[in-house]
Amino acid sequence: MNRMTHHHLPRLASTALLCATLGAAQAASFSASVQGSSEIVEVVDPNGPVVRVQTLAEGSGIWGPLTYHSGDVIDLATGQGTGTNRFVAANGDELHGSFSVQMLPGADASLFSLIGQVSFTGGTGAFVGATGGASLLGSGQFISPSMAMTRFDFSGDVSAVPEPGSVVLMLVGLAGLGWLSRRETGLAP
Repeated sequence: MNRMTHHHLPRLASTALLCATLGAAQAASFSASVQGSSEIVEVVDPNGPVVRVQTLAEGSGIWGPLTYHSGDVIDLATGQGTGTNRFVAANGDELHGSFSVQMLPGADASLFSLIGQVSFTGGTGAFVGATGGASLLGSGQFISPSMAMTRFDFSGDVSAVPEPGSVVLMLVGLAGLGWLSRRETGLAP
């Protein structure tokens, strides 16, 4: 191994580790609490009955104020449902997910609770390519035959892929370090 290669080996190893770390998705804890309304917007199958529900709620999460939207289909006979959701941060970035949920009856016919799992499937802005998951706990009370006031709490992890601009900036910096290294050893023009 020549002197230059031996001298630069620790630097090259550090650079490779840095590239691997920055190129990988960065995991972070995720939590959000929202409250709002859930409305039965369609009876999909009267035999269940199976209903389509839309939820709009506001609250806060790990990144500050947010709005929550979901659309799901629930079989009221079994309480099982699935759907999609999105969390919209104050800056407009969206985290998208899909979920499964179990609706449980409460102490009286107007009350219910919800337990479920969310899988994050991407988003916009800081959440492009995001993955991860969260558990959800919820509660609600019907205030009419088709409208309920609801509250949801989410807790889990989300991994966001670095934005392409960040990766390009890192590569330009690494190229600059390489050029400086070659210059120090007298190999650059």
